[in-house]
Amino acid sequence: MQMETASSRVCSRDRVPSRQAEPLEARLRALGPGDIDSLIRWVKDAAVTLYLSQAVAYPASGSDGYRWLEELSRSHSERVFAIETLEGRLIGSVGLHAIRWVDRKAELSVMIGERDYWNRGYGTWAVQEMLRRGFEEMSLQRIYLRVASNHDAAIRVYRKCGFQSEGLLRNDRYVGRGYADTLMMSVLKEEFAAGKSGVRST
Repeated sequence: MQMETASSRVCSRDRVPSRQAEPLEARLRALGPGDIDSLIRWVKDAAVTLYLSQAVAYPASGSDGYRWLEELSRSHSERVFAIETLEGRLIGSVGLHAIRWVDRKAELSVMIGERDYWNRGYGTWAVQEMLRRGFEEMSLQRIYLRVASNHDAAIRVYRKCGFQSEGLLRNDRYVGRGYADTLMMSVLKEEFAAGKSGVRST
């Protein structure tokens, strides 16, 4: 019963209509209890979690997953979505965290958990779609993120989506067998509206 309640709450609040046609290969939808096993499997994959965003703590077990969904359904500062192919395969998640409605800002995170979907453009699309929803539908002013400074592939994606570097936090995270700096990046609403983010607003 608790599982159904969590699912219905998340689905009803996070069903965000899109004014922009989605690409042929992906869509965003609400997370539900049926996604928990995949989330836990990804979290246990060292290759997936090596550079996992510091913005969100994913569940590590089934019971944690149901509690996580329940908390997510009640949160006013978290919006997390599943990334799904049009064939219905769950391949990752993307979200906005630590949303501060007075300041109109939030932190972005994205994870492509299925390795066979890496380097195929899904992460770029998900980031762009979350920028569009954040700026156009949630009226945010600033969307920022934190990324390991040696995670070159992710940084290329973020720059392609319009993120600009803001600063460096030295030895801020432990990655692999040593410490790495954290690069702070952000996109502002006016940059998005001007098309600098690589996403055309409607």
